[in-house]
Amino acid sequence: MRKPVRKSSKKTQKNNFEERFAVMVTEYQAAKEVLDSMAEGTSEYITQKKVCDKLFANAERYINKN
Repeated sequence: MRKPVRKSSKKTQKNNFEERFAVMVTEYQAAKEVLDSMAEGTSEYITQKKVCDKLFANAERYINKN
């Protein structure tokens, strides 16, 4: 009796990478839209800008890691 053939884990890793990165990009775009709708210089603008910068840095680190 033959052993079952395993699927290539590299393909599943690639799909997982693309899916996670797509989620990160979507989150960043949503935060950026909120930021663009705000008036510059307000405290809400500054906090939203920090959120956008953090999301962008997370996505950048994720790309560089993989």
